[in-house]
Amino acid sequence: MCLADDERINPGVAVAAAVLAVAVAVGVVALTRGGGSTETVRGGGSGAVTRDIVAKARGGTIYVRSRGLNRQSTGTGVLIDARKGLVLTNFHVVALGSNVQAGTPDRLGDASIRAAAPCEDLALLKVPGLEGRTAIELGDQRKVRHGDPVVALGYPVRASGARSLTSTAGVVSLVRTSLRTQAPEQPHYSNLVQTDAALAPGNSGGPLVGADGRLVGVNTIILNSGGAGAQGYAIGVDRIRAVLGDLGRGRSRAWFGAGVLTPSARFLHRERLPAGVLVTGVQGGTPAASSGLDDVLVTAVDGRPVGRSLAGYCDAMARHHSGDTVELSVIRTAGGSEQAVRVKLD
Repeated sequence: MCLADDERINPGVAVAAAVLAVAVAVGVVALTRGGGSTETVRGGGSGAVTRDIVAKARGGTIYVRSRGLNRQSTGTGVLIDARKGLVLTNFHVVALGSNVQAGTPDRLGDASIRAAAPCEDLALLKVPGLEGRTAIELGDQRKVRHGDPVVALGYPVRASGARSLTSTAGVVSLVRTSLRTQAPEQPHYSNLVQTDAALAPGNSGGPLVGADGRLVGVNTIILNSGGAGAQGYAIGVDRIRAVLGDLGRGRSRAWFGAGVLTPSARFLHRERLPAGVLVTGVQGGTPAASSGLDDVLVTAVDGRPVGRSLAGYCDAMARHHSGDTVELSVIRTAGGSEQAVRVKLD
């Protein structure tokens, strides 16, 4: 996530009143906000197919809200296991703060982050009270074909301000593609499904489902290429299955229990801070909490500079696994000196 230029440090290197957006390249928008109980279906394709897909996936589409730094971020999640209350969403949806809730806009319950993978932009939440809902079954990308009908469900921002579950229909444009954006802030995504189903801020973390009702991907990125219509990208279900293998066991990837945000160059210059990533929104009971890592700037991992990008953080964390101990170089206050803090990865 990228820190806006009008933010102020108080009292540490994090902000008291922040306007946050995901770090993006020119023309690339990562989905962050959204917002119900009514449902809207839009898009092309067969109406009967669309209705059938929506009917299967409606109960497994979860509204997610995160609060912190006097702001809030809203998005969508995918119910993976109703009995255990496990909901998958984008990491950037919940990176804002430690106050995470999920359910429906008019009936939210407290949620906790069971495990996370910031460099995969995925987080697994534990949400109580979902036993009566139906989980969305994972699909298989080997069975997905170019031109297959798909529907994106979620809680996008609407001009009216309403919080409604919406559904947009389209087709699979590319079954499997990589995307390295023009912005160095973004990590490399090696398995994305491209679709022409309309996506909007707030669809982040929501399901892209096929005609059989199974998950094709998790909606994550919109690419506005200029002139042509926006391209939507979802993290492919095969990649999701691989990451869930760890997250479901409570084993995170490159995460120690807090949000990782990308500050703007102007913000760092104004506050006379070196390049680094902000760590805030510490989750209780995590290594970040026990190491006192709330509201700090991380400049290096094991002596390797992270730069001002999530990509740099991910590169520095690449060789580490859950349970490893890393040494972070951190600055706790504006103008302060670097300190070394050892923390165990969750």
